[in-house]
Formats: sequence, structure tokens, C-alpha cells
Amino acid sequence: MDDKNAIAGPSCSTPAPSRKRAWVPGSVTNMYSAAKRRRMSFADDVDRDFEASSAELEVGGKVNVADRFISAPQDNTIPLQTTPRTRRIAKVFGLADERILKYTDTNAETSTNSFLNRHRFNYHQLLKKPHQIPQTSAEAHLGARKQFMLALDGPGIPSDLFAYPISWSARNAIAVACGRDVYYQNLDTRAISHLFKLPPNRGKLITIEWSLKEPNMLAAGTSNGDIQLWDTDTTSQVRRWQEEAFVDVGGMSWCDKVLAVGLGDGVITLYDAREPDPIGRIESHNDKVHGLRWRHDGNYLASSDQQGVVQLWDARAGKSLSATNRWRSKMKHSAPVKALGWCPWKPELLATGTMYPDGKIRIWNINTTPAAAPATHTIPLNTSVTSVVWSPHCKELLSTHGMSWQPRAGASESCPNLPSDVGPNSRARRMRERERPMSIKTALTNSLTVHSYPSLRRVVSVPAHTGAVGHSCLSPDGTKVFTICPAEEAMKMWQVWGVAQAGEKQESVFDRCKIR
Repeated sequence: MDDKNAIAGPSCSTPAPSRKRAWVPGSVTNMYSAAKRRRMSFADDVDRDFEASSAELEVGGKVNVADRFISAPQDNTIPLQTTPRTRRIAKVFGLADERILKYTDTNAETSTNSFLNRHRFNYHQLLKKPHQIPQTSAEAHLGARKQFMLALDGPGIPSDLFAYPISWSARNAIAVACGRDVYYQNLDTRAISHLFKLPPNRGKLITIEWSLKEPNMLAAGTSNGDIQLWDTDTTSQVRRWQEEAFVDVGGMSWCDKVLAVGLGDGVITLYDAREPDPIGRIESHNDKVHGLRWRHDGNYLASSDQQGVVQLWDARAGKSLSATNRWRSKMKHSAPVKALGWCPWKPELLATGTMYPDGKIRIWNINTTPAAAPATHTIPLNTSVTSVVWSPHCKELLSTHGMSWQPRAGASESCPNLPSDVGPNSRARRMRERERPMSIKTALTNSLTVHSYPSLRRVVSVPAHTGAVGHSCLSPDGTKVFTICPAEEAMKMWQVWGVAQAGEKQESVFDRCKIR
């Protein structure tokens, strides 16, 4: 009985030890520290982002969205709760970058999907505006026609490219110097008149120039310093001036009744049509004055010579022109300068063109260019520039040209004249002949070319003559240009620019209503 009671009663044996909690793979709450859990969470996010981006790249290709001015977004977004140690580890493995601005996206690749490229091209063509040619531009007139309008013969015109044998008056009359005779034609009536003939002892005609204020007055200069002033209405000589040195005449330019004349000894003489004697004299150039050009308002006079020196003379506020009132410093070139042109719609711009061996067009700003500074714009052409003409209707510059060349032995800026003591077989002469540019024929040779400003883009270039273009002049309305060629003994008229059409004035509400 005692045995039965012992079995039925409570057990007095030692209890078994408690079981440990089994590890469950989905629970990491008690297994890792908080910092390690954050690092594992960041790694899982990186893996998911990488898988998603890989899937997108396989479907359609990745498009480069990097922009140099916009902050490039990071491909892998880092959670905000990451620690500094985590950021350092991510930077080591290339998963994070602290740069805000990126010039290139190293993780992005250019799209190789031809379908997207076709869509981009078509979309660009839809947004692209068609090129509209202004009616005033030479591209709409000379570029479309590329042919001269009128051709005239000029037998006996001077063969010197530095001469000025042609001039266009405000009355639409074109005058030309043929040997010792001067003819002019009224282009409205096509009537040709003979003005005068030089005696044999007066030399040859070099330069003629119509007066701007009095279009019936024509000035003519000869090779022995004889300067004459003729009235075409009465066919009579008004004035005659003779230079004491009997030097040849270079460029001439009118300003009201004052005529500036450049001479072969570097002197600039000023004459007044009302005075029998010269009124001024400027002795500053060391060689023949090829170019003279008054600005349209008469405040400045530009002059150029055989040595490539261009000088400006200040005539404002009634100043007397002399060597003491030169404006700024000399503008030096590497070749003779004949072509000078003042801009009519921006008076501070002066264009100069050089002959062989420089062949460049330079545009100077006389108000901002400091002393001995280079030109504001330079157009290298490697072609002789015989004249430059600004358009009064649009921002374009015309130039006429002669021979072209190709520089040898690298960049050779100039070819100086050989000294007299250098023999024909000397090493110095052979070296200089080797560096001398080689004459070639290009698209600019003997051409009439138009450039845009300020882009300096070549608008149009047309072969004008078979020989070098000696000079050009602008019509009174500013749309046509006459060119002359001594080799052909011919002149041609070209339609270069157009006049802007006056737009219709739109009716305003103020036109319909009146203030009482």
C-alpha cells in the first residue's frame, strides 16, 4: 500500500533543464547590434536598386541624363540613418559620392538604342526653325544671282592697283579715268559725257573722286601732283592746285567743301573748294599715302600708307588737322594698306584691308581699342584686299580682292624687301626666297566677297573678274557696287544688297480713341 501511495503522489525528482530558443532565420532582433543591422539594411537596398537598374538597362538602354549645370542625382540612394562609417565604406566601394555638381556622369552610358535616336532626331527637326534670309542681306541678292547687272568698257584705265580710277556720285553718275581722259555716264538716262582731257605735260590720271555735298563737282589727281576740280554742269574747271614736289597723288576724300589729298612723299594736303591755296598740311607718314577716308560725320580722318601704318586725325570742335592732334596711336600692319572703310551704322568701327603679303581684314574700334592693341576682329584671307565697303542696310562688309597665296615655312607674317648688298646667289637671298609665299588660285582670287558682322561668317563670294579687282564704289542708295579691273579694262555693276521694306503700321487703340 505504501508503494501505491508513493506512485500516486507528487514527484520529487530533479526537474530537467529548460530548452534554449531555436534560431529562426527571419528574425535578427536578438542576433546583431543596431549598427550592424543598419549596415545590412543598406546593403539590401543597394542590391535591390542594382537589380532594378540592370533590368531597365536590358529593356531599353540607359540614357545619359547628366548635365554640367544641374546637380546630377546619385544612382544609389543612401538612407538617411546611415552612420559616418557606413558612408566611408560606401565611398571606398564607389557606391556613394559627396560631390554636388558633376560635369560628367561616369556611371551613365550613351544610348545605343537606334529607336530612341530616331525619335530624338525627328523631335529636333520639328523644333528646328527654317533658315530665313533677310531681304537686305547679300545672300538674297548677290548669293541668288551671282551675275553682274551691267558691264562697261574702260580702255586705258590705270594699271596700278593702288589707283582710284572710278567714282559714283550722288546723282547716280559713274565716272572713270581712261588714260588722260575722264568720262562719266548717267545711269538713269545712260547718257555718256566727256568731261576733260589732260595735256601731255600734266602726267596721267591716278585718282578721281565726286564731292558728296555737291554731286556736280569732280576732283582729279595726276601722277605729277596736279589736282583739278571740275564742274560737270558747266563742263568747266573750277580750281587747280599744283604740288611743289610734283609727287604722284594717292587717295582722296571729301568732307563738305574740304578735300584731303594723300601724296607720294607721305604728306596729306587739305584743300578748300573756295580757296586757291591749301588750307592745311599733315606730315606724319614716311611713305606714300594710299588710303584716305573721312568718317560720315566729318569728325575723324583715317589715312594709310605703303608701310602699313594707319593713323586717325581728330577734327572735332573745329580743330585744325595737324600732326599734333592725331587720335590715339598708330595702327600697324604687315603690308601696304589701301582699303579703308568707316561703318555707317556703328561710327566707331573702322575696317582696314592689307595687300601682299599679309592679306587680312581688320576691324578696329577707335573708342575702346587702347594704344598699340590688336584689332577687335581679324579675318585672315591670304588674298590681297583692294577695297572694303560697309552695307548701310545690314550688318555686312564687302571686300574686293586680287591675287592669293599660300604661306611657306610655317607662319611667315611678312616678306621684307631685300637689301641692296645681297647678291643673287647669296644664302640670305635663297633663304628669303624659300620663305616667300607661293601664289595659288583660291575661291577668293579676283573675287567680290561679303562677310557678316560680328560673326565674320562668309556670306557669299563671287568671281568678279579674270584679273585683280582694282577698286570698288557704292551706289547712292547703298545696294549696288561697281568694280573695275585694269587687266580686263572693264567695269561691272553688281546688285549686292536690298532695302528693307517698310512694314505696315498696326492700328492701335490710341489711334481709334481720342483724348478730349
